[in-house]
Amino acid sequence: MAKKKRGKTFWQHIRFQYKLSILNEKTLEEVWAYKLSLLSAFWAGLALFIFAVLIVSTLIVYTPIKNFLPGYLDVKARNDIQNNALRLDSLEEQISNQDKYLANLKGVLRGDIKLDSISVIDSLISVSPENVKASKAELAYRAQYEEDEKYNLSIQPKSSNGEKSIVFTRPVKGGISQNFNPSIKQYGIAVAANANSPVMSVLEGNVIQTGYLPNGTEFIQVQHTDGYISIYKNCSRILKSPGDNVHAGEALGTTATSPDKKSIPVIIEIWYKGKPVNPSQYIVF
Repeated sequence: MAKKKRGKTFWQHIRFQYKLSILNEKTLEEVWAYKLSLLSAFWAGLALFIFAVLIVSTLIVYTPIKNFLPGYLDVKARNDIQNNALRLDSLEEQISNQDKYLANLKGVLRGDIKLDSISVIDSLISVSPENVKASKAELAYRAQYEEDEKYNLSIQPKSSNGEKSIVFTRPVKGGISQNFNPSIKQYGIAVAANANSPVMSVLEGNVIQTGYLPNGTEFIQVQHTDGYISIYKNCSRILKSPGDNVHAGEALGTTATSPDKKSIPVIIEIWYKGKPVNPSQYIVF
């Protein structure tokens, strides 16, 4: 009974009505009055707090004020700020160099700075490549080098195990973004290239298969001599069909792009006699 009475007293206390009045000082006439309780004051304060939170959130989300908060600055804007800061430093350095150049030029014109005697002496010496004759040792080295490299346009000397090493053409311009790792079933390398860049064949061969990948891009597979097969994944607009003969450096397709117009890394795989090999050991990127 005591707990129930105490609880009832609490609710009666917070719901008890108070009257807030404004009186005229001279006539003591009531000008304005408002009745409220602790409970109504609490709800009014809560509603005001929620309203303030909504207003602040709206300003942060839909106005540039969010750029002044840590972590909300747009990536493009941040890059522009960094590039402009670097450009400003370069301009300051260039202006400083130009000021020094103009100061030296004024000094030369006024006669305060004497001409460098070394530059005068150097200007009197004229050396032309046609006047320098090759020595006998150099001529012999040239002849030997040309003879060694005469038949070395497509095939390098044999390796230590007796197999000839074929020179592979770089399939696409770009840097390696993911290395060869068969332990995680990464049988090729990922090359980050520009959007809509040509993807070229690494060797001469025949196209044996083309198709689509689950991510919406295409792939093309080329059979080469000596047991090599090259596979090019994440391509678009395949230019060849199965059975076509392709030459080294001939375009097979173009690099694919994501919905936001960014290039998707091209996966390059090279298989030798049924086993994957590391393309970076055959191709110089």
